[in-house]
Amino acid sequence: KDFHEYAKEMIRIRLSQILINEEYKAGRFKIPVHLAMGHEAIAVALNHILKNGDKLILAHRNLAYNLARLSKLRPILNEFFLKSNGLAGGKLGSMNLINPKRGIIYTSSILGNNFPVAVGVAMSEKISEGTNVTFVLGGDGSMEEGSFYENLVLAKTTTEILSLAIP
Repeated sequence: KDFHEYAKEMIRIRLSQILINEEYKAGRFKIPVHLAMGHEAIAVALNHILKNGDKLILAHRNLAYNLARLSKLRPILNEFFLKSNGLAGGKLGSMNLINPKRGIIYTSSILGNNFPVAVGVAMSEKISEGTNVTFVLGGDGSMEEGSFYENLVLAKTTTEILSLAIP
């Protein structure tokens, strides 16, 4: 794709978030909604590099990534309206919205909680000798949480141990 296609995708994601924000300001949602303004470029880039089987693990500001992976607004809107035809059947809302069919397997409203999950998913992939990649995005001060540093150490140590065990 060329630059214009990426720019159009970023604009679509931003406009979708603006639309959602207007619905939120009008009081039409019964849940809190966390937008991801400013994440559009990263979401578009990740969407284009993710391969089938790769995993994406996100924090509570996951909307731009879900919009990029889905490329449709209606299922997400319906999720926020808590409708049964929402992306997750109206059960997950905004901060924990996932889309396993498109690789978004975990999101969390708990700051820094996604790091240990990502390390576990990546370790599972390595142990099963798979080739899929696990991506994790923190944001909003999550690097200040202890789990960030603890899981960097765990990932490095486990990678070294597994490389000895799995040639």
